[in-house]
Amino acid sequence: MSKDIRGFFSKIKSNFSMPTKLTAAWNAGSRIVLSKNSKNDAKYQLRIDAGELVQNRYRMLYLQVNSQAKGIKLKEWVRKHGTHANLATAQFDTLAGNPEEEAEKALAELESGARDNI
Repeated sequence: MSKDIRGFFSKIKSNFSMPTKLTAAWNAGSRIVLSKNSKNDAKYQLRIDAGELVQNRYRMLYLQVNSQAKGIKLKEWVRKHGTHANLATAQFDTLAGNPEEEAEKALAELESGARDNI
């Protein structure tokens, strides 16, 4: 289980510029990572959705499990909570002086929260 979570964060960090993704303008409910298609949903098993912008500065981030997740614990999570339940949440400061550091902090918070909730 933690292998699935660790693998997700490892993949997105190596395949995407997360500071760029997180500082972009998003509508609440949009997928930040990954675009919705069955291939991505099965391969990555998780996704990060954009939440509301708090105080015109802090973007809420929601880690959710895809319906095509293959990991046993992730599949159990989906059965119990559904695919729109938040496995973990974090805030990203869109006006941070160092967006790389802020992205790393937010992603670490999501990863830690996911491990705690599974």
